[in-house]
Amino acid sequence: MAQNAEGATSGQIARDLGANYQTVFRHLQDLELLGMVASNAGEQRQGQRVVYRLDREAKDRALADYDAYLEGK
Repeated sequence: MAQNAEGATSGQIARDLGANYQTVFRHLQDLELLGMVASNAGEQRQGQRVVYRLDREAKDRALADYDAYLEGK
């Protein structure tokens, strides 16, 4: 997903990682709720090809917060 600015489907990500589709899908849903990834899906997801993409600004903020935590700031 991070390698492709256009994003990727959960199935493609699962194949790339060699992981279980359901596990990847569940993690993507959680990351979407946290604002770390965005998708092209609205409320209706059934029958759609949902593309997920990394929110790079959210990732950068999370990494900065983690770095500050590690530094004791």
